[in-house]
Amino acid sequence: MGGDGPAVCVIGAGAIGLCSALELARRGVSQVTVIEARHVAAGSSGLSVGIVETQYLDSLDIELRARSMRSFERLEREHGLRVVRNGYLRLGHSAEARAAFERSVEIQHELGVLDASVLDSEQVGRLVPDMRVDDVQAGLFGPSDGFIDGHLYCGLLAELALGAGVKLLVGAELLGAEQLDRGGLRLSTSAGELECDLAVDAAGPWAGRVAELLGCEVELVPQRHQASAVHLPHELAYTMPSVMDYTPGIGERGLYFRHEGPGRLIAGLHGEEASERAVDPDSFARQADEEFLEALARKLTSRLPRLADSALAGGWAGLYPVSATGRPLVGPLGGCASVIVAGGAGGSGIQLSPVLGELAADWVVHGGPRVVAGALELAPR
Repeated sequence: MGGDGPAVCVIGAGAIGLCSALELARRGVSQVTVIEARHVAAGSSGLSVGIVETQYLDSLDIELRARSMRSFERLEREHGLRVVRNGYLRLGHSAEARAAFERSVEIQHELGVLDASVLDSEQVGRLVPDMRVDDVQAGLFGPSDGFIDGHLYCGLLAELALGAGVKLLVGAELLGAEQLDRGGLRLSTSAGELECDLAVDAAGPWAGRVAELLGCEVELVPQRHQASAVHLPHELAYTMPSVMDYTPGIGERGLYFRHEGPGRLIAGLHGEEASERAVDPDSFARQADEEFLEALARKLTSRLPRLADSALAGGWAGLYPVSATGRPLVGPLGGCASVIVAGGAGGSGIQLSPVLGELAADWVVHGGPRVVAGALELAPR
């Protein structure tokens, strides 16, 4: 140990872990090591649909995403990160939803997201002419929102982190940990032992298992979610925005779909509540199941009737690490002064990774959150 600041081991080389390591290095922490059991983006980050946007309803949720979007813009401008800006549209089906959308736009404008707006049903229909809108009362639309490729994003983060002095150990599975009398931890991995003052548990669906190895507990449930490629009957004359027919807190999954390429979409069913049983992140079924594909096909046909002849091209499953509150967790674990968790972002891990990395670095360097007002709400209880 020694050097400038604490020696920090970040466990997990997905988007959140790499963002945490990079931010620590940027803040002058000279001894940062990322430990990854397999390879960069081996877990949920590599299976993500990659949507990045700010069209949420709660003020903290919006602020987290607005800050992350600024990070994506910097990476796009300075390092060539490819952001496909097809826009993001959240559908609302009631007067209450429209009012919530209008409040969201006010908050976004205050945070510098100036192009967010509320569309009426007719405007939504013009934006997506193949979509049924007879039950839509409003749309929350961000034209600058889009999506990124999780593998390419994590590869860029790893390159930047290495350039900033971070050590990256791949193929180094965490096997156990020992609390040192002088403080800090001795970690046992499949690649040998190393010592650190602090560990950041950014292991995604494995975060609960990693916490146990570190002598702590964290309530993060790995939940299986599925997605599918959609082959359209013809190429569209417009670029399909990312469309989300789901409102956080409704308690059931909603349809989403987005542009993928000429004549292709990606679609799935999204939810953010801790409602599904946990699965084993090492042995879950990675292919989409027939029940899901049938449910997805029904919802797509209902929402996109003019594209009813579309064909689902199989599908895949990934994991959402979900907390009991449905919100991400960033902060020290109770009874474990040397361990900070950064995770539980559910299906928003990619889009929240920059700000969660900043918050994890806040806890390491300052002992609490600083970059986002109200982020203390995300600390584990």
